[in-house]
Amino acid sequence: MRRQLYILIMLSIMTSLVVTQSLTVKAYDNLYGVEYDDVIDVAFESWINGIFSNSYTAEGPFRLTVSNQVINSNFTSELLGMKEGEVKPYITWINLDEDVIEYYDTTIVRLVKDSTPDSTLAWRIIRPILITVASLGIVIGGAYAGVKISQRLGIKGCSTCDNKATSKCSRCGENYCASCSSKGCNSCGSRQFVRRQ
Repeated sequence: MRRQLYILIMLSIMTSLVVTQSLTVKAYDNLYGVEYDDVIDVAFESWINGIFSNSYTAEGPFRLTVSNQVINSNFTSELLGMKEGEVKPYITWINLDEDVIEYYDTTIVRLVKDSTPDSTLAWRIIRPILITVASLGIVIGGAYAGVKISQRLGIKGCSTCDNKATSKCSRCGENYCASCSSKGCNSCGSRQFVRRQ
């Protein structure tokens, strides 16, 4: 029975890992918003050292690939996590020439290209189940491993009362303390015991 339980636990853990790796999560959603490598359209008004520079509207937005490799990565890092239609009233940074760059009313107009494939409704249902199964597998597997390790190290407890075992059943191998062994083995009914070393 223990071997079957162990095989079932290992099979459930392996299955959950395989399924988790094969399913993808959508980068842009209500939880995370804009992420690196998304292509987005942005509307804003920019000023350099207090002088008007550019204006982009929802009808004529600025298209941008969200990356930390672009020249004004300070601006793109401020866009991370924003959602479509969300407005950030003021973004500022200072470039290498010590110019003060200001962006007003920065709005995410639309997501043009998502960096990861779209998630499905099935994934949103399956994911909590897989996390629960994996968590249970880890807990049960850890408990099973703990019992096996303690048995290998010789730390034996009585099967009945958890005191230190002094003998074991000669027929089934269950461990018992001195007081519980006088009643006989609970598993097989035998009254023959071998002293533990």
